[in-house]
Amino acid sequence: MLNVEMLNVTMPNQTMFGTFSILPVNFILDVDSYKVAHKDEYPEDTAYIFSTVVARKPNKFTDKVVVTGHQMNITKYLAGVRVTYEAIDEAEIEITNAGYDFDRAPWERIIALHGGRLPLEIRCVPEGTVVPVGTAIATIVNTDPELPWLTSYVETPFQRDMWKGTTVASICRAIRVALLEYAEKSGTPLIHVDYCHHNFGDRGADAHEAAVNAGIPHLLQFEGTDCLQANRYIKHYFGETRHHGVSVEASEHSVMCSNSNAEERCDFGGFVKMLDRLETILDKIDKGAKLAPVVSIVIDTYDTYRAVKEFLGTRLKGRIERLGARGGKVVARPDSGNPIEMPIECINMLMDAFGYTVNDKGYKQLPAYIGVLQGDGINQESLRTILNRLDEEKLALGNIVFGMGGGLTHEAGRDEFSFAMKATARCTKDGVWHDLFKDPITDIGKRSLKGRVTTYRTADGRIFSDRIELQEVNKQLHDVLETVFLNGDLLIRYDFEQVIARARA
Repeated sequence: MLNVEMLNVTMPNQTMFGTFSILPVNFILDVDSYKVAHKDEYPEDTAYIFSTVVARKPNKFTDKVVVTGHQMNITKYLAGVRVTYEAIDEAEIEITNAGYDFDRAPWERIIALHGGRLPLEIRCVPEGTVVPVGTAIATIVNTDPELPWLTSYVETPFQRDMWKGTTVASICRAIRVALLEYAEKSGTPLIHVDYCHHNFGDRGADAHEAAVNAGIPHLLQFEGTDCLQANRYIKHYFGETRHHGVSVEASEHSVMCSNSNAEERCDFGGFVKMLDRLETILDKIDKGAKLAPVVSIVIDTYDTYRAVKEFLGTRLKGRIERLGARGGKVVARPDSGNPIEMPIECINMLMDAFGYTVNDKGYKQLPAYIGVLQGDGINQESLRTILNRLDEEKLALGNIVFGMGGGLTHEAGRDEFSFAMKATARCTKDGVWHDLFKDPITDIGKRSLKGRVTTYRTADGRIFSDRIELQEVNKQLHDVLETVFLNGDLLIRYDFEQVIARARA
């Protein structure tokens, strides 16, 4: 019998160099380094700095953003912060070595007067709310007049997760809108859209948390995901009990190759294995198991056209039909070739083999037990191009589902909607507020808001940002921003179901 020593496997957190623990975050160091010196760069009579977070520009496909990410972000990086002398000691070493003059006094003040908690007020648009670009989605102000620099000091951790979550959620909303429009146009039941856009982004993410920061906002718009960890984060940070995110059994090339005759470049055995798996799944469902009666088979290991025409469409056709009669479904996944044309070709080849119906809208639909998954080369642009090609061929949306990887984790960058956090007001020690704003002549899109602002909703549903004083003269305006964080405490915990409802409105 094999044992750990024979396999040369080490136990968790233990390596040949010794035992390691997880390195905790030091809040003082969790910033862009230039923040360290800013406290000495403000005018000496500064008591408060008021800042706003804004998505400044639309992307190519939408001028609205879905605000999300701040609940998890604040909980992880701000609400749990307790500045300690140990953290100050470490920060002093690191910051001094980085070339900055480090001042312990303000951090020791936070310990002495605030118990190590951050004296800040953060107001945010409720999670899931859809707002126009250019709108203040969050505001931050210090509550200790001796620490005005602290407002901007938290920019790095606060904005980091918020822009990512909001960007992914906004991209997914725009995609959902496009899919709903084509579903209705092509006579496909709208429920199909919930599962029509699958998250393939985990392996392409920069890190564990980067995968989660894309995985959770994707689930605001769609039900299908391969990001298993997203649901446990939803449970933890939203107190959710319902499971979010489902998937189906699927092959990959290692499976197909392992069941192939490599010398003959024939992966027929992989297709047989996956149909065996579908039969097993259906048998378990018959006995009461809650499983998805679907298998996805990657079809391009050697020859996509042979796989569809000969394997699926001829030699295995009868078995697929029989499994379909039991409620099973086979999804063919091309993973190479022209990402625009390949799914169209596959649908047409499957229609040649299995037939199709023409729905009330005049669009062709494969039998319910067979379909196509396109996950290669999918981003915001290519997905819409494929929808246009489907329309040209009069192919219903129900024939296809999409998987998106890098389009969620990498193409969704901070510049997608030009996210920024900017100081918009300064209060002097005599209590007078002064407007601050950025207005570069070289880029009007980077113009910031002015003054102490909030975000309003009118009686007819219009959302915009303006000065907080406006509510004193117009009582009909509803202040959308809510105080979610105050002096170290998280005040509001949003329900994830409500977040979904707002995001899909």
